[in-house]
Amino acid sequence: MTKQGREEGKKATSKMKDRLVLTAAVVASIFVLPIAVFSPIPGGLATTMTMDNNQNSNASTASTDVSLPQPNDNGTILKAQGSNALFEPAAGLSNVFGPGGLFPFEDVFTCANALTCGVSAGDNATFTGTFEEGNQNNLTGYTATYTSPVTYGPHQIAGHTYKIELTDTQWNSAESAMPTRQPEFARMVNDVGLNQIQHGSSLVDRSDVPQLYSHAFLYGHAKVTDITNGNNTVVAEDVFTHVMVAHVMEEDTFYSNLKDTAASPTMAFLFAINIPNDTELPGVGSLSAEEAQGFTPLPSDPSLSNSPPVKYPVQIPVPRNGTVEQPEPQSTTWPVANPNQPLLFNFLVYQDTQVTLSNMDTQSTMTTSTSADESMNDGALTGPFFP
Repeated sequence: MTKQGREEGKKATSKMKDRLVLTAAVVASIFVLPIAVFSPIPGGLATTMTMDNNQNSNASTASTDVSLPQPNDNGTILKAQGSNALFEPAAGLSNVFGPGGLFPFEDVFTCANALTCGVSAGDNATFTGTFEEGNQNNLTGYTATYTSPVTYGPHQIAGHTYKIELTDTQWNSAESAMPTRQPEFARMVNDVGLNQIQHGSSLVDRSDVPQLYSHAFLYGHAKVTDITNGNNTVVAEDVFTHVMVAHVMEEDTFYSNLKDTAASPTMAFLFAINIPNDTELPGVGSLSAEEAQGFTPLPSDPSLSNSPPVKYPVQIPVPRNGTVEQPEPQSTTWPVANPNQPLLFNFLVYQDTQVTLSNMDTQSTMTTSTSADESMNDGALTGPFFP
């Protein structure tokens, strides 16, 4: 090779080396960039967006506080205000208010096929409730008023106005004649929870009722007072109660794409029930505790023997791991037999309910309902209702 050729070869080799160095630098930058972007940052995103409550004591003191209400956070409080109440006869398969039931008021209740169909519970009926997820700070409570359209004994007189107040959030009362198993979904949140699908095809409580999305629910016990003309006479001190602030779900939408679409306005559903065992009941006679509680729900109800409609065991998809075995049936018999309290059966539906969600010092309006009659006609829901 000539001297000139050797010089040109050196120059080409040098250019090639430069290109290789440049290429290597570019490639290296491509791989380094994602590392810089996605590598952990001191403090991290998890600590720069902290909840403004006492639950996140491990958050960095240098972080920026951002208050974000989280539906299932222990610091979240849901408040509800309801009015326009109906004394609902649609007691489901138990048919408590129908022929053969405990209260055969055939001439009082003329329809029982929809949540908007019932007898007025008075022009001034109100519901005020506060629901704290898990009730860790004992902030949960409610007060409801109604005027009874029927008379059955001295504790429930037509035309009298009553007040119902929550006294505890325990599943079983100390006076329960026959305590029952607390369902798992209620036990996990100490009988006060938010954002729970209940009833319907979910087989939570009852499978023969419309599927509901509960913004909030509670179980516990309540006191009932006759407040007619300022009487303030306590007629029941310890009766089982269940409350839901919920809307009916569009089940086709839910099972098609797991989306919750409301098929009704938000309503407050309130039960206050005691069926005393070993007590002579008008037209019924004396019931054992098992018979008394056999209305809530009926022993034949499929929700008492079925877990949610999922194929178990469930394997959590990778990269997560774990297995969920089949849980116990989510429904259970309500412990409503208390021989020391009078016969009482209230199912009130507050048709106009406004809901707010708050977290510490932040508050936002989550749901404001319209009148149920504006959105649902009497034939909109045909399933019987009694959880």
